[in-house]
Amino acid sequence: MWGRSRARRQRQAEGLAAVAGPVEAADAALQTLLELRRAARGELARIEALLDRGDGLPSDTIREQTLGAMSVFADLDGVSQRYHEVRTATVEAAEHGVEVAVPWLGALGEQVRSMTGLGETFAGVGESLAYLRERTERLRAGLAPLRQGAHEALQAAQDELTAAQGADGWHAWRTDLTSLSDRLTELDGGRVTPTARRKVSDHYRELEREVTQLRGVMAAAPR
Repeated sequence: MWGRSRARRQRQAEGLAAVAGPVEAADAALQTLLELRRAARGELARIEALLDRGDGLPSDTIREQTLGAMSVFADLDGVSQRYHEVRTATVEAAEHGVEVAVPWLGALGEQVRSMTGLGETFAGVGESLAYLRERTERLRAGLAPLRQGAHEALQAAQDELTAAQGADGWHAWRTDLTSLSDRLTELDGGRVTPTARRKVSDHYRELEREVTQLRGVMAAAPR
């Protein structure tokens, strides 16, 4: 009896020793993967913090470019759950000896390869999100003077409209200014979808030109 107990403890010790290194390496692979996910989520949060601030950024268009990252996050949940299941089974099998643990070591290796591949994907996602954030920050900075110019032009036109009350064409000018004001509100709210041919900056420039043209018409009208 004592001999069997000693042999069982020996098998258990040998089995656990055999899986210790692979399990430690697998745990490290998972930790690396989780750190990559945290970094990617951090970039995603920084992008989100830039949106919906009324400064002309096309928020919906920018968010669409982050959808791929969300699907990768979902993939990690499944990989992590499967890894913990295999890890637990590997350690439990090792308690019965090296021979019993060998098949589970193979499964553990498959999980490590899967996590390594997903880690490479996460690294790419993190780089893409960082690039998107930098582009968004540059776009925001570039839109600021254009937005200011459009607002100043529109305010000047509204002041001139007030001063021109009673002039021929006044009601048509007011209608035009209301339309331009509505368009500026849509631009500021990020509700204008940019295209390769017409960027958000183009919309701001076009709007300011139209306001300037209207101001010219009002200035030239007889009083």
